[in-house]
Amino acid sequence: MKTMREISEELGVSIATVSYVYNDRWKEKKISRELAERIKRKLEEEEYNPNILSLQFMTQKTQSIGIILGDLSRIFNLNILCGIEKVLSKEDYVSIVVSSELGKKEKQYLKIMESRRVDGIIFAPHNNREIQFIKRFCKNTSLVFVDNYLPEINTSFVVSDNWYGVYEAVKYLIKKGRKKIAYAGSNKELIVLKERFKGYKDALRDADLNIDNKLIWKVSDSSEYPAILNEMFSKINPDAIFVESLLYFKKGFRFFYEKGIKIPDDVLIAGFDPVDLSLSEMSEVGLHLVVRGTIPFVEQRGEEMGKKAAEILLGMLNGKKEIQQIFIKPELKNFK
Repeated sequence: MKTMREISEELGVSIATVSYVYNDRWKEKKISRELAERIKRKLEEEEYNPNILSLQFMTQKTQSIGIILGDLSRIFNLNILCGIEKVLSKEDYVSIVVSSELGKKEKQYLKIMESRRVDGIIFAPHNNREIQFIKRFCKNTSLVFVDNYLPEINTSFVVSDNWYGVYEAVKYLIKKGRKKIAYAGSNKELIVLKERFKGYKDALRDADLNIDNKLIWKVSDSSEYPAILNEMFSKINPDAIFVESLLYFKKGFRFFYEKGIKIPDDVLIAGFDPVDLSLSEMSEVGLHLVVRGTIPFVEQRGEEMGKKAAEILLGMLNGKKEIQQIFIKPELKNFK
């Protein structure tokens, strides 16, 4: 296989001219169409494939993008990744994809991305403990948040309109005649979770329902759901529960199965994200014996979020400095 230098010598043009044509920049460099076509034909004949290390040395770019998502075992995160890849693959970027394990490995992977000199990062932050590190990181690397954002860091992000999703879901529960609506969620200090909780409270206030702290339960880990549900039903017996994320409510369904509580007859459940259980997990928690009908849920448009985040990042890499902060309205499913 011939090098770009050998091709340029055979054509009698400079290496730069061949490079501009190869990277489809011949128009902006005012190279004639005739010459560009001749160079393209030669590149195709030779089946030219650039030496990546040489290209990186010349451009100071690695043509790689770091993608750090929270949990790659979940469909929602895979949808985000699908959207990102659909955009990046058209631009010859290679993706380095990792799971932060819900924030446990964020700093570790950010350091790895920094050492690999990725051109940019799409990042779903799951804690706010590394704000100073991320601020420093943003000075040297283009970064776009997806799924969650850190208000302290002024950069572009693409997230769901979390307030809207919860507000509309709780309105639905109220319309169904439920008045003791509990909230089951995480005590993580994430801005998107705060927006969800605000949607819950605003929906109750607008319906002139009291916000009862005995109905609000937040856990540090999903394994705590059985204990808090047991306490909740022994003390106040809610007629509906909004679950902050049904993705992580497996042990909650197990509790209902063990206690013989039926959904929606005894308690109406709604939440963010669809129930994401394998067939064996459904059998394990007795989901088919607990749930009659369907569970209404707020579905985030993960693929659209991923596409938009990737488009914004490519714009940043091409010199666009405008910060874009986008909230995408989720869809309400099974709300009948």
